[in-house]
Amino acid sequence: MSSHPCRASFTSCFALASSLVVPASAQEGLSVESYVETVLRSHPGARQLTALEAAAAAERKAGRVWPDPVVAFTWDKARLLDGPEGTETGWSISQTIPWPGAFSAGKKAADRQAEALRAEATAARWDLEIEVRTTFARLLHARSAAGIAREAEADAQALKELTAKRAELGESREVDRIKTEVEWLREQRTRRALEREADAAEAILRNLAGEPLPRPLVLSGELPRPLPPPDPEELLARLARSNPRLLAARAVFRREAALASVARRGRVPDLDVTWFRGEELDKAANGFELGIRIPLWGASRGQIARAEAATALAEAGEARMRLDLTSALERARQELDVASAQADILESQILPAARRSLELARLSYQEGETSLLDLLDAQRTYRETERERLASRLALAQALAEVQGLIGPDFIPGR
Repeated sequence: MSSHPCRASFTSCFALASSLVVPASAQEGLSVESYVETVLRSHPGARQLTALEAAAAAERKAGRVWPDPVVAFTWDKARLLDGPEGTETGWSISQTIPWPGAFSAGKKAADRQAEALRAEATAARWDLEIEVRTTFARLLHARSAAGIAREAEADAQALKELTAKRAELGESREVDRIKTEVEWLREQRTRRALEREADAAEAILRNLAGEPLPRPLVLSGELPRPLPPPDPEELLARLARSNPRLLAARAVFRREAALASVARRGRVPDLDVTWFRGEELDKAANGFELGIRIPLWGASRGQIARAEAATALAEAGEARMRLDLTSALERARQELDVASAQADILESQILPAARRSLELARLSYQEGETSLLDLLDAQRTYRETERERLASRLALAQALAEVQGLIGPDFIPGR
């Protein structure tokens, strides 16, 4: 009698523990957006982005700092011609006051350098995010391809078993049974190879994450479906507005222009102001001292020429960058249109036709109205079309990533 409460208690504990276990199928899948956040948080490249942002802030701060003052102190012993020996001391504080025009131009140059560094950080973030999205798409493709291979293997096994039964009943030839067995073995080999590819794609995705991911890894989302063609004018506007490499080239040009302004304004010398005090044996003195550099030999002309040449070079670099990026965007847009059109025709026309052909061939074979070769051919055509459709959607994801790498990872046509 005393065993019943223990058994009830054990049953309750087991039920409670079972309720706390979440099966893999009930896990919330890892979406591409969550994966992007994980990588940007944990990947070593994220520290590089932080360092670039800090360098930009440091450049901006450095452009607003005055030169440090100079403090001098002297001590010596002296003797009057007709008097005793004594100690003489003196000290001074000197401060260089920058010419306002040159100082303002220097601040602009520092701000443009900070912009270039921030643009470099944005470019690095975009590159990392595009790599993350492409890696995620490859794993989705690899898993879907392995799933298609498993379905093809199951179909081949079912056909093998059906043909074996018919061969036992004398309704099918022995050669047909052998053909179906060979077909099953081929599909089995393909399935194993694709599962290994899926495992490799998952290992790459885990390595890029920078932190442990759940096991088993459940994914949510799918490869992109056919997209509406983007507006070329909108793409060019986004390129000019947001591409970090173009923004960096533009900031470098403006920085060089500001440095050239600094060099030209440097012909007006800075002012050195000194406050001093000296105590000698027979007197004490306080006073101010003003000093300026006289551009007698025209040494600044070389600096001005170098700065103007660097400005012209940076301007040409910005124009070249704009031209190269515009050409790259046009090529990427065309590839996106082609990939979207191919995915659309495979999904809307070719695959349904192949599926219908397989259904008819399978029904006819079961009724004994067609040969095994016709069924095998229809089955292979359908599975190959499925693989082509899946490959077209991966190509669409890669083409979309090329466009996003130029105008921003958040760009989706039609959204």
